[in-house]
Parts: sequence; structure tokens; C-alpha cells
Amino acid sequence: MKIPHSIPRNVLEAYRCSDETTRLMNEIDRTIRPENVSWDEYRVPSLKTLALRAIASVWEKNPILKELPTCEDRNTLIEILPTDLPFELTIRKIDDEYYWERCSRARWEHNDLGEHGNSWRRRYCEGILREYLESLEPSFFESQKEECEKMIDLVCDYVHTIELRSLVPTKKSRTYPEEEDPCQVGEQPVHHIPLELILPRFPHLAEIRINFGLIYMNDGFEWRDFEISIEDCLGLGRGVKVCPKLKKFVLTRSNLDQPRAAALLQGMVENDSIEEIDFSHCKLGDKGAHAVGEFVSLHKNVKILHLANNDIGPQGIAGVIYGLLKKEHQILKRLNLKLNPILDVGANHVWAYLLRSESLEVLDVSACGIQASGGATLTEVLTSGCTQLQSLSLNVSNNDFGEKVGEMFEAVLKNAPFVVGFESRMCNFSSQSELSIHESVVRNKQLKRKERTKHMFDKKQKFSIDLRSPT
Repeated sequence: MKIPHSIPRNVLEAYRCSDETTRLMNEIDRTIRPENVSWDEYRVPSLKTLALRAIASVWEKNPILKELPTCEDRNTLIEILPTDLPFELTIRKIDDEYYWERCSRARWEHNDLGEHGNSWRRRYCEGILREYLESLEPSFFESQKEECEKMIDLVCDYVHTIELRSLVPTKKSRTYPEEEDPCQVGEQPVHHIPLELILPRFPHLAEIRINFGLIYMNDGFEWRDFEISIEDCLGLGRGVKVCPKLKKFVLTRSNLDQPRAAALLQGMVENDSIEEIDFSHCKLGDKGAHAVGEFVSLHKNVKILHLANNDIGPQGIAGVIYGLLKKEHQILKRLNLKLNPILDVGANHVWAYLLRSESLEVLDVSACGIQASGGATLTEVLTSGCTQLQSLSLNVSNNDFGEKVGEMFEAVLKNAPFVVGFESRMCNFSSQSELSIHESVVRNKQLKRKERTKHMFDKKQKFSIDLRSPT
């Protein structure tokens, strides 16, 4: 056991005996102290330990690990190897997850292993690739291309997710031709590193998360640093097009408007493996929403769509819903439209989709400016008996419905067993209505859970009978 690898130092300090406790009579006479993890600190190390320390000190020049005779020796060497060894050496020689855990904890403060397939080596490779790509200068990419290819070759087998929190843009040129007036020169487009050359190099890529912009501002900050060029979007679309295992694409908090969205989706539409798209907190507007609607009408497998906070109005929502309804088979499971001013007119389009969809499971229309009229229409849809949904979670929070509509929802949810989730914070419902709605939703969840349990039991019983039946 090594400190702080097996036990963090803060845990050791939290459970350390206080000075007052150590001065107690029983503590003074105690000879066996199992809490003392440094009992062997002053022992003379064995010859094997000294040899392993010598191997670790020159490991960069003589990288041996599997050549060691016993598993105990290899584990000991993994615990004492420095974490700042050259990456191109360790990635080829060391497979042990414990070493990559040490490297990750030494390099980054926060490590959520669940986001990296519970693999420390994958976490380290994805993290170091992210930092490398975020620091690349697009203006000098050609000179860095060979180095970039070497980095990709090292990590490509372990990268399943590419996350880019910011990308360095090209800077404005300060030199102009002698005969041109600088005041009359048009605005130079902002470009980023060519992702169409990078993304296809990762055979296991399943998720992409990108933000075109900067996180940290320096003295040379300009608003144009947050822009995206149409060429960037075209190149990104071409890169996504040839990622056969890509399931999730996220581009958020960026200046993605209609022309850029159309350029991006032009390439993405040919990748049938994509199941989730997130364009939250961009600038699609109504025209961009129409482009998304056309995309989903052509794409075969999109099951989750996030369009939160894109300034989409009733006309844009109509385009999205029209694209969804054009599909021959309804497979969309989650639709997120929160923080868009769709108003009652746009809400009616969404409620109409509820009547026609067979697959939708989660719908978020919180803070969409829906008034009492739109809320009353939703209650009529839920009680119409025409919905074909098996399970639905609704979020209508922060819409000014009023107490009367709250009473209508209170009555509706008592007879709508398929509604297993209903968020209605800040909708101006009465306390009695909120309590009754909560009780109805909890009851519906319990009924659905019992139905699933019974279905699984019947299926298992039928399978057992089939096994016992004579052939």
C-alpha cells in the first residue's frame, strides 16, 4: 500500500488520531497499532526494492516491465514509476490501469471515469488529445501536421469521445496591400483547425462534443474569436460523414446560424449511425430550425434531439415538427425545446406531434412562453384517447399556465397512466394541484414498474417452459 496512491492523503489526515487521544493511558501502553501505515518507513529496504528503484530511475532509457520475473515485481514497479515519462513511450509499453490512474490524477484535478468507459488509459488518452487539439494554431497547421499525425497514431485505438471545450481561431491579419485602404478591406473569415482531416483517423469514435469559441480571454481578445466560418462547418460535416461508429454529436454555445447549420448537416445526413444531436445554446432561429427539420426528415436513426435556447419561434417549431412527421417510422424518443419562444402557436404544433408519435418518451418545453390557452390544449390532448404513447415524461416548468389550468392537469393526470413524469415548477399552480399531480405521477410510475416486472417474469417463465418442452 502506497500513500497517496492507495489511500489519499486527505483521507489519512481525516482518520488520524488527535493529540489528546494519543495521550490517553490506554493509547500509551498499546503496542499494536494497525492504523500506522508508515510502520515500515525506517526499515532498511531489501535488495529487490533497491533494484526496482534503480530500474524506475532509468526506465526512460531502458523501458522494461513485462520482462520482470514476477507479478509482484511488476506491480511494485508500476507504483513507483514517475508519471511524467514521455507519453510516446508509456502508451506503448504500459497497459496497467493503475499507472494510468496515477497519471490522470497527477495531471487533472477532476476525473469522472464514467464518461470514459471506466478506463483510466482511455481517460488519459482522451484528455491529452483534447489539450493538444485545443492548443493547435490553425494558421500554422500545415507545419504541425506531421506532429499531429504522430499524436493521433498514439491515441487513436483508445479514443471513443472527442471533447473540445474551445478552439483557437485564426487571427486578423495586420498587413494590407499598399494600394488598399484598411478601412475598406472586408472582414476576414475566422477559420479553425481542419477537423475533416482529424476525425476520420479514429476508428472507435462514438461521441463528439465541440464548442467553437474561447474559454480564457487574453489581451488580444476579439469578438470575432467566437465566430465560425461556413468552411469550418462544411469540413466538420465531411469529417462526421466518415465516422461509422458515431452515435452522439454535440455542438453547443456557438454561433451556429442557418447557413452554417445547413453546411454542417449537409455532410451529417449521410451518416446513418448518429442517434443523438445537441445544438443547444446556439443561434439557429426559425430558418436554422427549418434546416434541422429537413435533416431529421431525411435521417433514419435520430432518436434524441436537443434544440434548447436557439431563439426558435412558432414558425421554426412548425418546420421541426413537419420534418419529424415526414418520417415513415417514428423513432424519436427525446425532444428538448426549452428556452425557445415558441408561444401557444408553436406549442400547438408540438401537441399535434404528441397525437401522432408512438415513440416519444421525454418532452421538455420549459420556459417557452406558453400561456393558459396552450396549457389547456395540452390537457385536451392527454385526455383525447388518441395518443399512442406508452410512457411520457413532460417538463412544462416556467410557463404561465395559472391555477385553473393546474386544476385541469390535476384531473387529467388521474386518468392518464402513461404520464410517468411531470415537472411544473413556476407554472403558478396551487399547492393542492401540485401535490395531487405529484401523487398521480408517483402512482403511474409504480404501475409502470409493476407492468415491466410482470412482463419480465412472464417472459422468463415462458422461456423456462420452452426449454422443458420435448423437441
